[in-house]
Amino acid sequence: MEVNKNIILLLDDLSLEKKMKVVLSANSEYKLLFSLDDVSSHSDKNNTLVITTLLPSLGDNYNPLSEIRRKFPWINILVITEPENSFRIFETFKAGANGFCLKSETAQEFAHHVETMFKLGNSLSMSLLPLMIKNFQKKSIVQEVLTVKEINIAKELSAGLSYKLIADRVGISIDGVRFHLQKIYRKLEINSKGELIALFLSNKDSNEY
Repeated sequence: MEVNKNIILLLDDLSLEKKMKVVLSANSEYKLLFSLDDVSSHSDKNNTLVITTLLPSLGDNYNPLSEIRRKFPWINILVITEPENSFRIFETFKAGANGFCLKSETAQEFAHHVETMFKLGNSLSMSLLPLMIKNFQKKSIVQEVLTVKEINIAKELSAGLSYKLIADRVGISIDGVRFHLQKIYRKLEINSKGELIALFLSNKDSNEY
């Protein structure tokens, strides 16, 4: 008996949703479900896939991917995002995703990701590999290039503290916090607070920093 490959789309981009529906309609094995509520608790993990644009929230406790993973541990999750969010690969996998690709990819590439997710349970855009290597390199040089004060400031920021609270804890002015953050960005070759938070959050359960 033919078994359907169930797919739930949780996308916040209408043009991407239309594109994905066209891709999925080309395969008669795929069955689109309306929501996670339509998924049976006895579903086969290899036959249920969530395709989503959801990402873990930076700096707080809300994590939609972890919630999906907790409620439906058998489901595989493919995350599609913008290129500027590619620095969050590790954080996204840690949250429960099995696959990661970019919105800029072609319909053929999307079709390959979906089928690979069903066959292997994971998929990753090849274009993301250099970014992953660069991310590993950044993590390995944090202690080499940052001072103890800079590491403490970055850790406090990743914990969600305001500049004022960080200034009080570290014993410097708010302008001093901004000054040190700019130095941290230059040393780690990153451009935003989001990248810094993601870098430190991805190691919050380890003793690396």
